[in-house]
Amino acid sequence: MSDEPASQGVEGTQSNLDELDIEIVQLLHKDGRMPFTEIAKKLGVSEATIRNRVQRLTNSGAITIQAYLNPNKLGFRSIALIELKTVNLERAQAIASDLVEQDSVSYVAFVAGSYDLFVEVTYDTNEGLLDFLTALRAKPGIINCETATVLKLLKTQYSFQIRSTKSSSFSS
Repeated sequence: MSDEPASQGVEGTQSNLDELDIEIVQLLHKDGRMPFTEIAKKLGVSEATIRNRVQRLTNSGAITIQAYLNPNKLGFRSIALIELKTVNLERAQAIASDLVEQDSVSYVAFVAGSYDLFVEVTYDTNEGLLDFLTALRAKPGIINCETATVLKLLKTQYSFQIRSTKSSSFSS
């Protein structure tokens, strides 16, 4: 297989991934520390091909390789899921830009429905969470702020399956 990028579709869409890319991503998703030599052996290609493909995937932003943190094991006891309704999209964008810069914020997304933004925050104490919520609710342009605190964390991994180019079913 070639080290060249797969078909040039819309940037950020799966059409940019060929079968080898998908197989590499699936192996790294299971074990982000898997050596390139092991991936190459499993997929029947050279280590240089794997190195080049992973470099291209990371440079394009298609993947990042990082450790998943378990907030409870690291002493963070206050996790909150927050839904924000704003006066308009311009204000929502300004609020989102501010939120993504904060270390305590682990997730920010524009959503469709009753709210405009969905936010996840993690703090080591309830007092830290209260301070964050107090400052957040004071921001101009927020109409409503619904907060749910996590009582028991069951999964912290962001994960989904990507569709193989060989079949119409999802890969396992």
